[in-house]
Amino acid sequence: MAEILSQSQIDSLLSSLTSGKDEVEHQDISTEKKVKDYDFRRPKLFTREQLKLLFSIYENYAKLLSSHTTGILQSHSLIEIVEIEEQQYYEFNNALPDSVLMGLINFEIKDSENEEDLVIMDMSKDIGFCSIERLLGGVGKPLKDDREYTEIEIGILEYFLRGMVNLMKNVWFDYLETAPHLMKIETNSRILQGISADENVVIIVMNITVNETQGKINICIPATTLDMLFKKRISQTKKNVKRGDQEAEEKRRKNIIDEIRKTELEITGVLGEVEVLSQDIFDLEIGDIIKLNKPKNAMVDIVVNDEVWFRGEMGAYKNKRAIVIKEFNETGSEPNR
Repeated sequence: MAEILSQSQIDSLLSSLTSGKDEVEHQDISTEKKVKDYDFRRPKLFTREQLKLLFSIYENYAKLLSSHTTGILQSHSLIEIVEIEEQQYYEFNNALPDSVLMGLINFEIKDSENEEDLVIMDMSKDIGFCSIERLLGGVGKPLKDDREYTEIEIGILEYFLRGMVNLMKNVWFDYLETAPHLMKIETNSRILQGISADENVVIIVMNITVNETQGKINICIPATTLDMLFKKRISQTKKNVKRGDQEAEEKRRKNIIDEIRKTELEITGVLGEVEVLSQDIFDLEIGDIIKLNKPKNAMVDIVVNDEVWFRGEMGAYKNKRAIVIKEFNETGSEPNR
């Protein structure tokens, strides 16, 4: 026969079960791990460090572009980088309107394995029309009506974008050798070829303000181009010797000295100087004597590009007048009077 529990034993058992359940629930909550979803169908190709480097490069580009745009448009311009994001090209292309101002850029990475290192730069229409008006002498306001660019306007904007693209070479100079140039301008984002829809791209988004007009500049770098950029940068870094290395520093110094040695300098021997009236010069005749400000046994100043480098004595060498160097003078001093 089964043992019958007393009321106190039942209460004790229920109490232990309740407390045990709370502990289990508490333990489950505290040990739960946060998991971030990852889409294996669209894997990320670039690390956070690589995107951070790219952000730093184009942050400097934004500063250069602000100064350049201010100078070209003769209006206050401010360009700031907002974000950098990796996505697939069709996501970027679908977000664009049908009518755009899109510059196709060939980055021309040195020793690149690609036929074309393609990069795309997209500019808002408001900024495009504002820039056209400023370049033509207007106040710089965007058009109220949405319309297509004319052929003349595209020609003006091509000149404007070409200057913006040329600045990219400056910000990449410390990392690798490139020669970016604008190939052409497209105004229809749907007919653009050269990048497959499912290819990964990195989008650099920048805000631009010209006077009171605001817009965006997007720079789209395909994975093939960015892979080549990072690949060439790594190989170049391995080949380069650190600047602090003594051997590299000596080689650099020798190259500088060799270039300086090729410079032509004018050397003049100054016997002495004297101040005379212009009338006395007009009255000079053959046989007249001009008295200088130095005694006959004084040394001759040897002047190199208007600075006295040496002092010496007059002499002769192979039936020609010559100067024997006797003293080295501190560079930058004036000739003896």
